[in-house]
Amino acid sequence: MIDQHEIDSLKESVDLAEVIQSCGIDLKKSGKSYKGFCPFHEDTKSPSLSVTPAKNLWQCFGCGAGGDVIDFLRKKEGLSFAEAIARLDYGSRQSTDRPVKEKNNDPVLTPTHYKLLKRVAAFYHTAFNEDPRAMEYLAHRGISNKQIFADHQIGFANGTLLNVLPSDGETITQLKELGILNNQGREHFYGYVTFPLYDSSNNPVGMYGRFVQEEEIVERDVNHLYLPGERKGIFNRQGAGLSSVVHLTESILDCLSLLNAGVSNTIPCYGTNGLTREIIDHLKVHKISTAYISFDADEAGEKGAAKAAARLEQENIKSYPVQLPDGYDLNNFFHPEVKNPEDWNYDDLVRMAAGLEPAPREKKPEYQHKNIENGFSLHVHDRCYEVKGITSKNNKLKATVKGIKEAKNKNKNKHKRHFHVDTVDFYSARSRAFLARGLADLFGADETIITRDLEQLLVHTENYQPPEEEPQTEKTGAATLGSKDKKEALQFLQDPNLLDNITRDLETIGYTGEDMNKLLCYLAAVSRKMPDPLSVMIQSRSAAGKSCLQDTILSLIPGEDFIKYTRLTDQALFYKDTKSLAHKILAIEELDGMDGAIYSIRTIQSSKKITVAYTGKDPITGEMKTGENTVEGPLMVFITTTQVEIDGETASRFVFISIDESREMTEKILAKQRESHTMAGLMNKLAAKKIIRKHLAVQHL
Repeated sequence: MIDQHEIDSLKESVDLAEVIQSCGIDLKKSGKSYKGFCPFHEDTKSPSLSVTPAKNLWQCFGCGAGGDVIDFLRKKEGLSFAEAIARLDYGSRQSTDRPVKEKNNDPVLTPTHYKLLKRVAAFYHTAFNEDPRAMEYLAHRGISNKQIFADHQIGFANGTLLNVLPSDGETITQLKELGILNNQGREHFYGYVTFPLYDSSNNPVGMYGRFVQEEEIVERDVNHLYLPGERKGIFNRQGAGLSSVVHLTESILDCLSLLNAGVSNTIPCYGTNGLTREIIDHLKVHKISTAYISFDADEAGEKGAAKAAARLEQENIKSYPVQLPDGYDLNNFFHPEVKNPEDWNYDDLVRMAAGLEPAPREKKPEYQHKNIENGFSLHVHDRCYEVKGITSKNNKLKATVKGIKEAKNKNKNKHKRHFHVDTVDFYSARSRAFLARGLADLFGADETIITRDLEQLLVHTENYQPPEEEPQTEKTGAATLGSKDKKEALQFLQDPNLLDNITRDLETIGYTGEDMNKLLCYLAAVSRKMPDPLSVMIQSRSAAGKSCLQDTILSLIPGEDFIKYTRLTDQALFYKDTKSLAHKILAIEELDGMDGAIYSIRTIQSSKKITVAYTGKDPITGEMKTGENTVEGPLMVFITTTQVEIDGETASRFVFISIDESREMTEKILAKQRESHTMAGLMNKLAAKKIIRKHLAVQHL
């Protein structure tokens, strides 16, 4: 229940005369009071209703009715006590433009207060992700897009905030001044889904709450809450920067329904009388020329939409009230389980509001999915999409999307392909909106249609799995081997002269001599798959051929099985993904380029893993905290160096080889170079491609 102190504060803060006038009753000044005709009896001759602002009370001297502002609303509108309170201060249709009495004892909010509010919003968002009740409530209301929850930092005040507050009184005092805590130290929004309201710098300066109807939380008579005091901030501010058109909704929940349906250029008002000066100024800053006002299809919604349209017209913003089916609001209009009587879609209603005919009904989308190389294709009517290069990392889902349009060439009776291609992060609303504009231009379709296509692409991308291998093929590791490649690779491995064949193949592809070194490096590369791999350091003078040997060996290793760097910084390996080095080859071109990273390499060689502890600021509490990252081995390390003296700690972990720089070896190299310009050399180059393909298959096996 609402505290009596809060009720008294509410009655003191509102302007009674303004509330009565908002109900359609004219009042005229009469001394220190106001006079008007009483709406509760036939009062047509002389005004019998008296309003006393000093006491915030009203009295009719004709019928005897009287009381405070809550009594007036209950009698005039037929509201319950809770509904009257909701209408005054918390209701979704409460006017934020009404005058509020100034209080000399109201705290002055400073930037420090709003920094604290930002931390509270972040804490509530964490609670929202950890406590399923609020997310389930929104899903029950038909709002299920988790990216919306992250983009707008939707939160849940589930009572855990009090558990993490510091014991010092300053933070508690500031939270009470903000209104996050009431005077008794309890959470103002306890049991509510919270929605931060942002200023032009994208910092939260206000907050709205929608009650989660869970009996185990608490009994509340009010479904809607704001922070006390003057309304500040806007929800979904970015909705006014996407085009010259904006959709205004009656509530934040209605705005979420539009966002969930793919309509991004939307901003909520705070009730039927809640088109604030701040919202209007925001629309003007972004040069909004047209506003569609989608309020509830009831008497209050229609009156509120007409009033908002008149205000916007005064600001030279063309406005169109959108007529929803009787009794509907946007939330149930878009709810997947609610069917509107005429089966209208929102695009039709918007067009009719502007005096246009509904667009021809597009057939219900039939999505034809087909796997292609490195991705999939999706056909929606005559629109074709190809999605490739799908990567999911760090809460991002990236892919390259190609829209393809077939255009018939009238002269040649052939089809010409037009396309639009871009890389998109499917979990970024801004990235999707940018891609939607480009695809809409390509297909000549409305952006809302393309947005729905992208929603399907997102679902298919999330569920994408590489296609099953076809018959006669076998998938091993990261490669799919055809039966021919597999057969040839097995014959090579089963040959009793395997080691001689390896050195001969290395000779053929261009590295002459050094048979023992070549074989040792090749076997060390294979050992990456073992629990204790060998590591090799090639030690020689500059230009002796050590990098050539390293590159030749790596050319026979699948690209996904080795990482080659020119230089490593001290901490570089500590922050890689956990499994990114496991059973891989780490190739470094020169030991001099490793700086202090040699310590991390020695550790992962010995311990099969490296772990770093680091400090950072906790986004919830603002306090410093310790995190850690572990990178697992084992791995084979392949280094070249010109250094003569290698410290003992490093040297003990490597097999050292040196390059033959004798006169005889030099003559062999020169002869090999001359041979490369002969027919035999050209034949070797052709054979080298087959040899490399064979060894890659061998490595996969």
